[in-house]
Amino acid sequence: MDNFVLHIPTKVVFGKGEFSSLGKHAKELGKVALVVSGRRFAKESGLLDKALKQLDEVGIKYVVYSEIEPNPESKTVDKGGEIARKENVDFIIAIGGGSVIDAAKIIKVIAKTGKPSWDYFERPPKETIKGNTLPLLTVVTFAATGSELDNAAVITNSETRDKRGLFNPELFPAISIIDPLLTLSIPKHATIDGVIDMFTHIFESYLSSNAYAPVSDRISEGLLKECINQGEVVFNDPQNIDAREALSWIAALALSGIPNAGRRGPHPMHRLEHPISGIYGVSHGRGLSAIMPAYLIYTYDLHKDRLALFGEMIFRTNNPRETILRIVEWLKRIDALNGLKDLGIKKESFEAFVSSALRDDGNPDFIRAKRPLYKDEIMKIYEIAYDYSEIEKKIMELS
Repeated sequence: MDNFVLHIPTKVVFGKGEFSSLGKHAKELGKVALVVSGRRFAKESGLLDKALKQLDEVGIKYVVYSEIEPNPESKTVDKGGEIARKENVDFIIAIGGGSVIDAAKIIKVIAKTGKPSWDYFERPPKETIKGNTLPLLTVVTFAATGSELDNAAVITNSETRDKRGLFNPELFPAISIIDPLLTLSIPKHATIDGVIDMFTHIFESYLSSNAYAPVSDRISEGLLKECINQGEVVFNDPQNIDAREALSWIAALALSGIPNAGRRGPHPMHRLEHPISGIYGVSHGRGLSAIMPAYLIYTYDLHKDRLALFGEMIFRTNNPRETILRIVEWLKRIDALNGLKDLGIKKESFEAFVSSALRDDGNPDFIRAKRPLYKDEIMKIYEIAYDYSEIEKKIMELS
């Protein structure tokens, strides 16, 4: 096993109906809040009004900032930080999915520093997070990124369209309320996009590490198996609260550090996807569903052993080629198998994708995976991902 430090300072409040405890937990963090949400869902669903009512009842003052877009942009985050400073808030409340929470994580930093948000995402960074950030309370409405229980944030540069993430212990929320009832109104296609995101978070580390970490492997396999099972349940029955509950917890655990403790590994599929959603604005999960099969096909020789193990533990086959087929069949069953062409991506964008992915990873010639993937290899993955009309044939040609 790789040496590791596991420190999760977030207080998790999990369960059906726990949204009603927002006011009580908010009182633990401050007296004046910046309430951050997306542009539509929290307002149109009535969730924002219900949250503000709870804050009124416990005497917490607040300023509302409801401008966060999917794949949150640096200019939107900067504006939020400016409002937080101007209004002298002493904590942040984020109500939404991963985009809202990620934006709030950076707002809580720049509210104190006054620095442009993108300075923290440069490679190498112009600014580093050194403490003295505002406390953050999250109310999760969408099971996907796991931002409610991790120390990561991803935003998009409003000018260059580069999409990047960073990790820092200061980005952990202080308190996260995970109420699966809030996810029931998320449309089916968006729910499945979230399932793909949480699956990939766990699966990438599982594939890309060379460490011997059987305990973490078994934890990861258990979570991935339930991600597959519960994803199918909720696809066929979107109002199934038991499946929603399970997915809410899988999403939170995925990047918490628990599944991959003792097993370091990069996230190359995320590196390859970021330019897709950053430039074209497609859903991050939908972009990942386009990248995953192509990545597994191109890196087949590199991951044969791990694919065989995964197949044996999940699909009762130790044939790595069969494992990829089973994953593709699962994506088909939940209507999540789509090539880049299906997403409206143009081939002439591939050069820009390659350059952006390299900048995201911080290397001029390669992105990190189980072994480095160089420019021409990255291009080949995008080319494979363009059209999946004959994907089974491509998989069967693997030896």
